[in-house]
Amino acid sequence: MALTAQRPRALADSVVPLPDEPRHELAWLGFLGAFVAAMAFLLLIPAGWSRLDHLWAEDGARFVVDAVRSPALQNLTDPYGGYLHMLPRMVAQLVALLPLEWTAAGFAVSAAVLRALIALITFAASKAYLRSTPMRFALAALVIVLPAGNSETLNNMANLHWFLLYGAFWALLWRNAPRVPIALFVVLAALSSPLVFILAPIALLRLFQPRREVPIAFLAGLVVQGLTMLFASRTPYSHDEVDPVQVLLASLLRVPVVAFTGSERVSELYPAMGNLLILGSLLAAAVPIAAGLRFGDRAGRTLALVAVAYSVILIVACLVLNWTQVLQVQAPDVVMAAQRYSIAPCLFLFTAIFVGLDATPTKTWERVVVTGSRYLIGFLVVVSVFSYLREPKTALTGIAWDESLAKARAECAAGATEARLEHAPDDWFFVVPCESVR
Repeated sequence: MALTAQRPRALADSVVPLPDEPRHELAWLGFLGAFVAAMAFLLLIPAGWSRLDHLWAEDGARFVVDAVRSPALQNLTDPYGGYLHMLPRMVAQLVALLPLEWTAAGFAVSAAVLRALIALITFAASKAYLRSTPMRFALAALVIVLPAGNSETLNNMANLHWFLLYGAFWALLWRNAPRVPIALFVVLAALSSPLVFILAPIALLRLFQPRREVPIAFLAGLVVQGLTMLFASRTPYSHDEVDPVQVLLASLLRVPVVAFTGSERVSELYPAMGNLLILGSLLAAAVPIAAGLRFGDRAGRTLALVAVAYSVILIVACLVLNWTQVLQVQAPDVVMAAQRYSIAPCLFLFTAIFVGLDATPTKTWERVVVTGSRYLIGFLVVVSVFSYLREPKTALTGIAWDESLAKARAECAAGATEARLEHAPDDWFFVVPCESVR
């Protein structure tokens, strides 16, 4: 009986290992420096700067208005789009306590803080899988500089759940994590994302290991989210018939291609290069992943396979469940519509890639090929990152929050009882009592 009980524990330990070395005290200084650098990048690139004075979509028309109009408990537990948004609604409750002029900046800074924390979790948790500290740093940095992550999903709570999913993945794999804060993180992630169910096998596996607080907290949040989704209603985006060929092409463009080029570049490159762009991106990803499967240990190979599987499952599920004609690859902007679908799948793909880049031995001919892939991948990502410093389309140019607030106050001064607050993107607005804007 005891031997039978030990087998699941042995399996769990082989695929979810402990880091070899304890954390060093000076590491906290590095974490602090990385956090400050991540915040600076997210808030000070052109697109990030514009978010400080532009409120985005559901952040205003759902979360702010509910925080103003509804009791706190009702607001926190009210599903939207068929699932709970606990963390965005908690942020909205806090931002609602600030002067109204600070609302846009409050959401932007909160989203940037949480995304930077996810990057730090990635760096710390990946120590058990990646031997190279620069590799861990690069993987964590992609949470911040991912070429697909700094347009639609930049610095807003409405789209943070794509990053929360990836953060929860690493938090569940982080066996020696600080118990209370990481348990709180995973339960809030589970209560804020409809996609966290794919992580349930990892949480169940972790139950066979010591320090069960984190997987238990995650599974508790998962149960609550699941019951909510079971009984909540969801309005589909469209009733267009799903085209399997289009889903396949869109998946390939939105993950391996976008991972290396960014979403904005695809509208230029794909019409010119066609499917050669897809083949080149698949090759650039496949070489290091194959190296990881050959040279990695059991934990590394498992991580690579799981990450690739998650990448495929997520992009296909997002496209099939939300399919509409504008997602076709012939659409004018190719992959810019619903750009957010690329975030988590690209991060999981890079996880599998980095396992291979880290695992390849230094004295083999395969190292030459993998080293070439490393420099190619690094070059493509760096070029995509720097393009955000010059990309005008990613900066919000719609109505600014202070302008919207001034118009609303003018309406109230003219005798209206309610104020209309417009915000980005175009045609988004919400209405609150005039008492809220004075």
